[in-house]
Amino acid sequence: MEDLEITCPVCGEASVVLAEDMETLEVGDVLECEACGAFLEVVSLDPLEVEVTEEGLEAFFVDCPRCGYTFEVSEEDRGQEVECPECGFRFIPDWSEVDEEDEEW
Repeated sequence: MEDLEITCPVCGEASVVLAEDMETLEVGDVLECEACGAFLEVVSLDPLEVEVTEEGLEAFFVDCPRCGYTFEVSEEDRGQEVECPECGFRFIPDWSEVDEEDEEW
C-alpha cells in the first residue's frame, strides 16, 4: 500500500495519509487537516474520501493519578470513566480546565 494524498474540502491544501496509517484507517475515523485544522471524517476507504464533520473530536491530555502516564481522551469520553493504557487504572478525568478555556472564547 502506498501513501495517499487527500485534498481538504475546506482550504484546498493537500495532506498525506501514510501507508502505515491506511492499514488501520476505518470509515468513521476523523482526520485533522494539517493546514487549517478542519476535522475530516472518512466516508470511504476505496477510494479514500473524506468530508468535513461538524463536531470534530476535541481532545485533551490527562495524567493518570496512579502512575502519572499522560494520554489523550476525547470529547466523547466526557463524564465517562477512562482507563490508563499504561497501568490499567480507571478514573473519570477532570474537564474543568477545558470548560474554563471554552468560556474564554
